[in-house]
Amino acid sequence: MIEIKDASSNEAPKKRPTGLSILFVMTMISTGWQLLGFLAGVISRKASSEDIENVKLKYADLIKFLRGYGTDEDFEPILRMENVEIAIIENLQLFSFLGILFAATGLYGALKMYQGLKQGFHFYIIYSFLSLVHYHFVIGATEIPLYVLTVNGGLSLFLVYLYSRHLNWMK
Repeated sequence: MIEIKDASSNEAPKKRPTGLSILFVMTMISTGWQLLGFLAGVISRKASSEDIENVKLKYADLIKFLRGYGTDEDFEPILRMENVEIAIIENLQLFSFLGILFAATGLYGALKMYQGLKQGFHFYIIYSFLSLVHYHFVIGATEIPLYVLTVNGGLSLFLVYLYSRHLNWMK
């Protein structure tokens, strides 16, 4: 009997890059912690006025502490971060529910890349963008400090770049 073999079956499967495995583990740990935090936020109680007052007191103490060192800096970014934290506390269930959806998108993307599919890279890019605009669902864009967007965006771009280095291995 004559057997016809596919030429591609003779090739040994390419070994998964070590860098991709490391990125995958780091993504699973980080995004897994995010999921747990967001899950806790979804099942938590609604914020009380006491919770909001505690946030205000925390930031007032921080500004008082900084002024104690004689700094005359502009406290605008600190006050904006206070507004962001209050908005998150007031809308915690919505913020957390969206966070679960976004983090699940990232986990799915990382898993598909680990399996060798380029489709996962696209999901990871979507996750990175959604994570960047996550705050915009609970507070206006002008209230979010620029450094928050810069740090989050820079880290997202860096991780997308690291994952992109392994696209040639993926199908």
